[in-house]
This record gives sequence, structure tokens and C-alpha cells, in this order.
Amino acid sequence: MNNDKLEYNDELIDYISLDKYLKDDTDRKKKQILFEFENMGEQYLKEIERKNNNKKIKQVKLISYILKYRRDIYDKDELMSYCFEDVQNIYNQIKAEKKSLIIKLFHFLFNIE
Repeated sequence: MNNDKLEYNDELIDYISLDKYLKDDTDRKKKQILFEFENMGEQYLKEIERKNNNKKIKQVKLISYILKYRRDIYDKDELMSYCFEDVQNIYNQIKAEKKSLIIKLFHFLFNIE
């Protein structure tokens, strides 16, 4: 009978140890996953900031071109308040108007956009 108690206590200790190990392992894995998500989020934020900075730089270049040809219609503050896509549309419109007659004719004849 004494031997049965020892086996029972050993099994109980094994189960308690296993339970503790599983809980600790689960906590470690949760922390690792959270750490990976945090790193991915930081990476994505840096990428978004880099893309926005590149857009801002390009937008300034487009605005200077627009002001070169359409200063009478637009001013710098107005253009800076527009989103990048709007500034790009204005730029493309001015660029299309400024094409030479030969290029316009060439595009018309060969149906190139």
C-alpha cells in the first residue's frame, strides 16, 4: 500500500511538472508571436513612412513643374494641400497640353495613348 502512494505521488508530480512545462511553453510561444507581430508592424510602418516621404518628394517636383506653366491658375499652398494623386493628375494634364504638334499628330495617327 505504501508503494501505491509513492507511485501515485510520482505520477502526480509528473503531471504537475508536465502542466507547468506546457503552460510555460505556451506563454513563451505567445510572447514570441507577439514579438514577431510587433517587428512586422514596425517594418510595415517604416515602409509606409518611406513611401510617403518618396511621394512627398515627387509631389514637390510635380508642383514646381505645374507652377512653371500654370502659376496663373494655381499657387504653391493650394497645390501642397492636394493629395499626391490630384497633383499627379494636374501634372499629367499639363504635360499632355504641352506636347508638341508632331507628337500629338504621331499619337493621333497611330492611336497611342
